[in-house]
Amino acid sequence: MVSAIWELASALDAARIPSEVDNSVWLEVPSRLLRGEDGRSDNVWLRECLTRLTGVQLSGEWRGDPWGAVLLAEWKITQGGSMVRALIPPAGVHALRSPQNFAKIEARAAHSLTGHGRQLYVLLADKKRLGRPFWTFTLDELRSLMGVADKKSYERWNNFR
Repeated sequence: MVSAIWELASALDAARIPSEVDNSVWLEVPSRLLRGEDGRSDNVWLRECLTRLTGVQLSGEWRGDPWGAVLLAEWKITQGGSMVRALIPPAGVHALRSPQNFAKIEARAAHSLTGHGRQLYVLLADKKRLGRPFWTFTLDELRSLMGVADKKSYERWNNFR
């Protein structure tokens, strides 16, 4: 889910959408980017992530008046599963484009992870903060970083979800 948030924020940035907009914004993003490099090609997990993102609620106060919104208003997987159309409401655009708000959203998504998922998130977030556009872990390196080098159950890539 965190990688999908990163990619949606990146798509807003690439489209040069300002952080303050009056209307919702439709984004078209290749589903392979939202799924991640080794994500399932059938979009099963991507659909789950997008559904969860429609449930991420934002709220706050602006000049003494309370407000509330969702991060993702609507999504559609099109072109045989290769593209995602995502409708981001104005508050969602602001949240994804504002570093302080984005950090809160990212933290909430990371908090929903458990065990090794959270540990893997920390490794990937560290690489992101270093500004590396991509990286590759060997299976042995990943097993070592995750502290499971001695576990037989993590001898194949597909055991890391």
